[in-house]
Amino acid sequence: MNPKLTPEDFDWLRRIRAATDARRDPPPVPAEIAGRLCTFGFVTRDGRGGLAVSDRGRGALLEQDMRDAEDR
Repeated sequence: MNPKLTPEDFDWLRRIRAATDARRDPPPVPAEIAGRLCTFGFVTRDGRGGLAVSDRGRGALLEQDMRDAEDR
């Protein structure tokens, strides 16, 4: 896991991914978390001012899920 991202950041990234996949608006993301996710390129701003998960964000979640599975 990137040392600058917290488990809470990944939780929010999962919520944003679920909303993106369902083609609905994600819940309001705390500004600090949204800023970090945008900085890393894991989310992008959509046309309505919300957030959408990027391909890079999907890859980061896949890697994190694989690490979590190894830890079990």
